[in-house]
Amino acid sequence: MNTAIFQDKPATYPKSQINGAPLKSILQILLDRRATAHFKSDPVPDEYVESILRFAAQAPSGYNLQPWRFLLVREKENRRRLQKAAMDQAKVGEAPVVVVAFAIKDDWKNYLDAILQEGVRRGAGKAEQTDTVKKMATDFLDEFPAAVWLNRHTMIAFTTMMLVAEAYGLDTAPMEGFDPEAVKAELGLPADSEVVGLLTIGFANEPDKAYGGRLALNEIVYEEEYGRHWTESANLKSQRMFAEISRKEKETLQPAF
Repeated sequence: MNTAIFQDKPATYPKSQINGAPLKSILQILLDRRATAHFKSDPVPDEYVESILRFAAQAPSGYNLQPWRFLLVREKENRRRLQKAAMDQAKVGEAPVVVVAFAIKDDWKNYLDAILQEGVRRGAGKAEQTDTVKKMATDFLDEFPAAVWLNRHTMIAFTTMMLVAEAYGLDTAPMEGFDPEAVKAELGLPADSEVVGLLTIGFANEPDKAYGGRLALNEIVYEEEYGRHWTESANLKSQRMFAEISRKEKETLQPAF
């Protein structure tokens, strides 16, 4: 068992965007976020980088095992090396911050006892149930495909990190285009690690991409059983239709030049 260090929920962190504007709401974050293709070289202040990481660490995980690990790459030469392992995508060399999200296959076993004991200490578990929970977790994870489990949970923290960056007015690009073995070799990651994603963070060097649209809910949501498409309520449907009519009216009233 590792002698693990634990910390409380973040209490002090930047309460505004980098430019001084109020933090974006979670709903606005989801509407605004776009993947950025090119970045300026402007640095991201350290306190914002730390805050992004602290909030990513608050993500949920099975048995609270927190399998994710993050490697910050900020030095220009190291970003260039990483760029080669990422299909030579320019954004990796341009962005002032690149986070490599990874997980090590059986590392959770080194932390399981400490995490369960810390949970008991904080009132999130009962001492008499620790052995039972430990066996449940071990039995489940020894049978479950490791790569699948590590990817599922690390992506929760990865997405959290991306959304917090957007809240602070930063631009990001989540990346899956890379050679995992090359990334490991360039950065010295353990052989049994799973490289889940790269996240470039910084300031866009171009306008946001146009909104590409999303499939309607009745294309992707089913109700009670597969094949029975979910249908929006009459109220939501009328709101959507009213919004569409208003949009068309505004376009009609725009002066032509």
